[in-house]
Amino acid sequence: MNDVSKVTPGSQPTPTLEIPKSLQSALDTFMVAATYKRVKEADQNCAFLCHVSTSKSDHQHIVNLLRKYKTDLAAGLKRKNTKTIDRLKLAYKDLSTTHSGIKAEKFSKLLESIEFLSPGIAVKLVNGDTDEDVVVRSPYNLFVGGNKLGRGVTIKNLLVSYYGRNPKKPQADTVLQHARMYGYRREDIGLLRLFLPKELHLVFKAIHKMETSLRKLIAENPNEEFRGVYISNGVKATRRNILAPGSIGMYTGGSNYNPSQVLRNNSVRTSTAKIDNLLELIANKDFAEIPISKIKILIELVKQDESKSEHVWNSRAISESLEQFAKIHGQSTGYVYVDRNRAVDADRRETAGILEGGEFRAVPNDKIAIYMLRIRPRGGNNATWWPQIRFPDGRYAFAFAI
Repeated sequence: MNDVSKVTPGSQPTPTLEIPKSLQSALDTFMVAATYKRVKEADQNCAFLCHVSTSKSDHQHIVNLLRKYKTDLAAGLKRKNTKTIDRLKLAYKDLSTTHSGIKAEKFSKLLESIEFLSPGIAVKLVNGDTDEDVVVRSPYNLFVGGNKLGRGVTIKNLLVSYYGRNPKKPQADTVLQHARMYGYRREDIGLLRLFLPKELHLVFKAIHKMETSLRKLIAENPNEEFRGVYISNGVKATRRNILAPGSIGMYTGGSNYNPSQVLRNNSVRTSTAKIDNLLELIANKDFAEIPISKIKILIELVKQDESKSEHVWNSRAISESLEQFAKIHGQSTGYVYVDRNRAVDADRRETAGILEGGEFRAVPNDKIAIYMLRIRPRGGNNATWWPQIRFPDGRYAFAFAI
């Protein structure tokens, strides 16, 4: 079971007070990091944030879990409980990998300080039913809340967040607003930790890619001479009932994209055969100029492994972007490069590329190019095609909804 679901029991009448391991690890990490700051500067009060639900019943359950953690921690340290100490030592070792100050500090000294200061842990519920603010008045402040913490809030000395807000259609602007809670504290970067589910991590990376792509485009064109950020036909950048952009991905001029992984089971036999037929007249390890409409067909036939997706490769968005590119730049053709005998197995980042040697430069850069690699069957897997699309250099970008 996902740990976030364990801390968000909803309407269960008697949810268990067992603290999930990931939440316990996040709290242990916070205690070590916050204690280090307190030892170095006596006036340093720090914050932990649990932001996983908008449900008020969930909030109250999480408050109960955090209060139990406080009680268990105090009791465990008083008894010199081995499991409690070992947990905190694991957090200390993890933080030591990113912060030289923690690494130089003796664990025994931090442990003594945690035992002395932990009675000062304050658990605060911050939602629409409370008047609590996010002022950090205690040595350790554990905040629990929902939408009230979602926008325009910066929490002083926020070190660790346990984040699990996972809507069906995540909005980039909302996620970026949530990130504001950390403020700007470069000196604490080695102490900061974010705990979140794997699927949310992929969404965060996709949104980060979106923002960095846009920043790159603006940096390369500081006078804003480019024609703008194009949103492809049929793909909405945001919901109709809001004005701010939603969860947006972006393809920029001069960049290349590929699926993180492709399917290799029996479901790809038909599509593989169709691609074989479409490309049969192109020599191996060579390229040809073909209509963009044909490139779109190739993209639509590719079978991406959705379980490995980083939400950057989106066949619908790429296909629509190609059509927009053809209209904007007056080009109706592009290039296709073919290699029919490849043994590629490992997953790839969706912006890292799947080519070797000089293949990328073997095709002219004045048009859209798609590189089609036929992955040979191996170990019971079927033959399949793995594509990489390249957008020509230029002052343009295409945005799409994730």
